[in-house]
Amino acid sequence: MPSADAGTDWLAAIDPEEAATLTATLVAIRSYPGEERDVQEAVATWLRANGIAAEERPTEDLNRPNIVAQIENGPGPVLLLNGHTDTVLAAEGWSSDPWTPRRDGDRLYGLGACDMKSGVAAAMLATRSLDRHRDRWGGTVIFTSVVDEEAYSIGARALINGGIRADACIVTESSWEQPALGSVGKVLIKVEVIGKASHASWPWEGVNAAVEAARFAVAMERLPLGTHARLRASQCVLSLLSGSAQYVITVPEKATILVNRHIVPGETAESVLAQYQALAGGLNSPAQFELSIAPPYYPSWEIGADHPLVVALATAYSAETGSVPEWGYIGFGDANLFSDAGIPTVQVGPHGGNYHAANEWVSVQSIAAAARVLLRTAEVILA
Repeated sequence: MPSADAGTDWLAAIDPEEAATLTATLVAIRSYPGEERDVQEAVATWLRANGIAAEERPTEDLNRPNIVAQIENGPGPVLLLNGHTDTVLAAEGWSSDPWTPRRDGDRLYGLGACDMKSGVAAAMLATRSLDRHRDRWGGTVIFTSVVDEEAYSIGARALINGGIRADACIVTESSWEQPALGSVGKVLIKVEVIGKASHASWPWEGVNAAVEAARFAVAMERLPLGTHARLRASQCVLSLLSGSAQYVITVPEKATILVNRHIVPGETAESVLAQYQALAGGLNSPAQFELSIAPPYYPSWEIGADHPLVVALATAYSAETGSVPEWGYIGFGDANLFSDAGIPTVQVGPHGGNYHAANEWVSVQSIAAAARVLLRTAEVILA
């Protein structure tokens, strides 16, 4: 077994200031969905400069590659560390430039600071330590930096479609206060309503698609949603569009509704679609309803608190913080997809705030703490 001193050394090598600098480097590179190449190249450059082979792997958009670093250290389990480098669009109200990292004590401000370039940085630092301390573990570590999580998850989907396999996955999205063991899924239902145009002075000669769409939206509120002890199902009309963009005195013949449905275990895209189709059929509407599933789809995800990966994470978290984790359940993301691919998955990452809002920040100390939790967890999983 490794000595106590050896354990101190590899954990102490995680320097909070280096973590802050690395995070700031990534934050300074604008990376909206569709614009991730530069930040992905920065990730690959850092890995290679630290002696770790990093390769680009294509997604459906060849200008937006994933970065993959695989460290093989003899036979044993495979651990996947995953994060994304794209960010949401900058919100209004920033007190400083979103792409100019700003330090205020323990807080580092910048777009993507907590969601989730700090998590990527923590995984990069942990990957380097695992590479330098191969005597402490056996098996394979795969680090992946993916694109497009904030939009359609084309990065994670490309990895899965490319056949990536692992015995355990840790997504390093910000979730320090409550490491996550599951989340709702998401289904987008597109409802196209087809009526009949007529002059608006004689509306009885037409079928008003806008009215029939509104009837559908109101009837939705009576639908039973899935239930779960820890996850909450929900539904929301995201948009209801009808008529012409130009003012005309015509009964609208077409309308479109987009419904955002959050699902829990036991519900699927197909079961939800069938539910809405039955609702439309029961309206006795003179209009026609055509329903379909629109991308992106995320199945729900949950892992048991007694799973070996969760037990290992709990032990690592307690060793780092001195307290047992209070497990959380989050919104959907790449973790849903890895779990659905058959990879046991958890989520833990640095502590931050103002997600998807102005003045997003991350705790510098928590970036290093998250990296140490990854190392402690890896040492157990890859024992």
